[in-house]
Amino acid sequence: MKIDEKKFRQLLARDLSIPSPEELRRVDDIFFVGGNLPERPTLETLYDSHYQSHAALFHLTFGDPDSFANAETLAHMIKKNFNTRLVARLDFPAPASLIERAYAAGVDILDVPLTVFDASRSAGGEACFEKRLRTIECARYVFPRWSVVSTLVAGLEPAASTVAGIDALLSAEVVPLVTLSEQARQLPQHEVSKIYTHLHAGWRASKAATKPLLPLINLFTPLVPAASRGVVRGLIDLIDDRRQLAASDLRRILRVKEVEQSFESAAL
Repeated sequence: MKIDEKKFRQLLARDLSIPSPEELRRVDDIFFVGGNLPERPTLETLYDSHYQSHAALFHLTFGDPDSFANAETLAHMIKKNFNTRLVARLDFPAPASLIERAYAAGVDILDVPLTVFDASRSAGGEACFEKRLRTIECARYVFPRWSVVSTLVAGLEPAASTVAGIDALLSAEVVPLVTLSEQARQLPQHEVSKIYTHLHAGWRASKAATKPLLPLINLFTPLVPAASRGVVRGLIDLIDDRRQLAASDLRRILRVKEVEQSFESAAL
């Protein structure tokens, strides 16, 4: 992939907003589903839009721990009714039990955003930052390899700190994503470009599984494919993606069944 300078300028000029647990919207081929939304009208809206044009990715945003069950139901509903990959954003520190439930509900990829890698700049303070790190570590044991993501936001800390975060996440087999903040508009473009150049180089060196995240990469970053895939390559990629998705769903079924059998044998 390469940095598209025109797209870079467009991203910096637009209104930047993160997914909300209260919002249902479609941007390009991504459905953003708020975890606090009611089940039935949400499903009807998803059906209507998906029928007209299939979405490549569903993105579910969990609210807070008290509303977790509602988002969990929506995840079950999405995986039951749509044959597509489900990414979920968990924007709060969570215990292992909630992470296990998210995986069992059908979440394929879990994003636990750090936002910044400098703990002193974390919005929730250093204690909250450490809890998010523990949540990421726990998710790594629950989800398959390279199925845990953490989003960093360029412009909220020095570029060197964001780069250090990219390296630390990759070393833990967590896929780093980098989005842009309004503050990034004040930085020299070459500094932000270095972040994305380092990000892409890190993905390649670590052989991180970024293909399932391409819709999000295309939407939130200035990175674009270096060359057109072509019709044949695109078809092969589509078949391979469906195979990987089916394998992921089978792995989840076996994992959940194994846990249930373990509880039954322990008379719990």
